Amino acid sequence: MHRAHSWKQIGNVSLWRYAENERNYPGWHLTADAAGCDSFIALLDALAADDIPAFRAVEITPPSKAQLSVPNNKRGSAAWRSPSKLRLTFSSDPAEWSFPPDLEPAVLAIGSDWVAPLREGISGIPHGHGDYSIGSAGNGSSRLWFWW
Repeated sequence: MHRAHSWKQIGNVSLWRYAENERNYPGWHLTADAAGCDSFIALLDALAADDIPAFRAVEITPPSKAQLSVPNNKRGSAAWRSPSKLRLTFSSDPAEWSFPPDLEPAVLAIGSDWVAPLREGISGIPHGHGDYSIGSAGNGSSRLWFWW
């Protein structure tokens, strides 16, 4: 049995894109509560352990005013958009990073090369680590920023 198939989400994960001042705040932005971080990491670990192309959906909670004040785009009042789901896809191409701007659902496709950087970014959130991004931009793809 595949580990990712039995994964169940706990906690809250927030993901959004800004509709204003995108030049200074490009790409996707992510934060989560401690349980959401642990759950997201468990999903990453399960997908990597299964080592087959697969995907799972992560339920997204819109970011709170307090969460939006961390990146402080327009003092936390910049317009934003958030999907209801993130489809996390594990690719057979180790170098793949694909995160287009589409909202419903948002789709992040990663290969094994990106598991450790994504895991590190998510695991830092509960400890106040963030304000940096990973991934590649271009070819319709976006980077992913981490916030606490």
